Amino acid sequence: MSVSPQAQAVLLLTAHFSKPRPDEAKPLTPTEWGRFALWLRDARLGPEALLAGDLREKLASWTDPHVTQERIDRLLGRGSALALAIEKWLRSGLWILTRSDPLYPARLKQRLKLTAGRAFRVR
Repeated sequence: MSVSPQAQAVLLLTAHFSKPRPDEAKPLTPTEWGRFALWLRDARLGPEALLAGDLREKLASWTDPHVTQERIDRLLGRGSALALAIEKWLRSGLWILTRSDPLYPARLKQRLKLTAGRAFRVR
């Protein structure tokens, strides 16, 4: 199973891949992700668009005192950690499902609204 670029970007922004270190950027909380995801939608950007090109240009109109452009950049820079985590999860029989995936339960989206994050299911 491969993980879509959109799911990769969401995981980079919202997930822990190992025990957090004090010097690491803290992943976005469900509330922070909800605000940022709404802004991305309004800016006509998918999360995957943040993985290539000039990030500062894409985030030029984004302002949030807690979700800074620097924090987003640091979170997106964790690609190696994500690759290792995905490999481990898949070897363990887990598969990754984000809110934007067609298989994500509609009822869960309706109940959780903006706080609907990512879900993991065992095969």
